[in-house]
Amino acid sequence: MIRKISRRATVGLLTTVAISALAVQPVLAAEQKTIGWSVAYFDHPVYQLMMQGAQSLADASDCKVIFADGRDDPSVQASHIDNFIAQGMDGIILTPTVSDPLIPSVKKVNDAGIPLVMVDRRMQTHGQPIKWDAMVSWDMVMSGTIGGEQTVEAIGGSGNIVVVEGTPGAGATIDRGNAFYEVIAQYPEINILAKIPANFNRAKGQEVTENILQRFKAGEIDAIYYMNDEMTFGGLQAIKAAGRLGDFKIISVDGMKEAMDLVRSGEIDYEAIFHPDDQAVAINIVCDIIHGRTPNLANQTFKGRKMDLVEYEGMPWVRPTVYAVDKTNADLPENQGW
Repeated sequence: MIRKISRRATVGLLTTVAISALAVQPVLAAEQKTIGWSVAYFDHPVYQLMMQGAQSLADASDCKVIFADGRDDPSVQASHIDNFIAQGMDGIILTPTVSDPLIPSVKKVNDAGIPLVMVDRRMQTHGQPIKWDAMVSWDMVMSGTIGGEQTVEAIGGSGNIVVVEGTPGAGATIDRGNAFYEVIAQYPEINILAKIPANFNRAKGQEVTENILQRFKAGEIDAIYYMNDEMTFGGLQAIKAAGRLGDFKIISVDGMKEAMDLVRSGEIDYEAIFHPDDQAVAINIVCDIIHGRTPNLANQTFKGRKMDLVEYEGMPWVRPTVYAVDKTNADLPENQGW
């Protein structure tokens, strides 16, 4: 499904429209460029906030954006790319649900000479001759490292843990998971009892946790690490229903307000927080490129938050940061959640 989020304000009175027209100089249609953005899926708060932020930036620019719902299916996203190319999009943004199957689609974008920016989930080239102009993504590796360190702290460097992973093959799962397991591997007295995917989904997180609690009795688990908040929320429902809250430590990541409130109440022990709407700056980057302007990648900001500029796969990576949170700092203004 491809959906354009309307840029037209709803105005009740003709006089208001007239006043607005005098106050704001509209961008001429001939000057506008169009950006197609294939989002991994629409029904996740991270992407909803990201799209809202992106739309606000597009509304203030000389570009418009059309979002397409990937439905958590790389074949759907491959169709989006084909459609964007056929429709003559000036620029393309891709948030891949699973990266490797979309390598041929990226090559098509490259062959068509259309500027491309990757967002949120990293893609590896695997030596293929593909490229993108920039990537905008918070550091999934850092979030996994933080999660690993928090897990070690939670159980004192020894004990039994279970990991509820994201979508198999997704860049977020790979990056966060590899970093997490690298930390845990440094502690030989920590045993990973199970690694179970729940696809970054709340209902699946509940289902997987129910199975975990049936498999492992009280005292057999010291911590569960969830690779995102949505799975944690589902997991907490199962944990509470089973009367197991407090039996083990819970570590999560994303920084949603609901999760931060649960850290403050003590139901979640550790959290890593980022601001998903920071990734909306992809709009500014693509819009500059397709208008022949050089984007200032080293000075990208959103709502006053400045991003780092590093490199990934030999290409620019604009990187919003991520922070470790527990009950000791969860009340800070910057850790209230989104």
